[in-house]
Amino acid sequence: MRPIRIHTSLRPRQRGVVLFVALIAMVILMLAGVALMRSIDTSSGVAGNMAFRTSSQAPVNYAIEKAVDTIYKSKSLATQNASETAKNYYAFIQANESTQGVPQLLTGAYSDMSTAYTSAGFPAAYSDSVSGVEVRWVIERVCNMAAVTPGEIIGHCDILPPKVPNAGTDNKYKPIPLPPIPLFRVTVRADIPNTNAVTYAQTFLR
Repeated sequence: MRPIRIHTSLRPRQRGVVLFVALIAMVILMLAGVALMRSIDTSSGVAGNMAFRTSSQAPVNYAIEKAVDTIYKSKSLATQNASETAKNYYAFIQANESTQGVPQLLTGAYSDMSTAYTSAGFPAAYSDSVSGVEVRWVIERVCNMAAVTPGEIIGHCDILPPKVPNAGTDNKYKPIPLPPIPLFRVTVRADIPNTNAVTYAQTFLR
């Protein structure tokens, strides 16, 4: 009597299922690894941006103080009605600014911006000796033209009313006419050379 042989495909099927499950597990582990790497890259980028922001504060403050000195302290401008690029000053708001209100001269890639900035007659960038951050700034009088008379300033510039003392004076009925006070916008760009890190700061002086 011959032995009965029974053929079954159970074992190959089991091997196929195990392989399929292993492949799915490998895909899941791979996706988890990619997600982890992206999370680490994002965290590193945020930390780097925060560090750059902190290191750029002192150079940005320097630029704003220089603008204050140019307009109010040393009053080194020959006249506020004429632009002096050698002193970072425009007598009116420049055209083609960005949607965020940044002058076109301070926008774009670092190499293009630095070339355009120098070609426009602005002085060399200030470089912080500690952080290596470079700052460039533009002072603009908030006017739509280079006004030449007080009357034109009133019609073409954003101005503040003259300051009047609270104490009583004998000029109540014959007040002394005071000139209008225009506003000035200072825009600062901070860069770390050979990187894509850029910080913008803007303030208004009055």
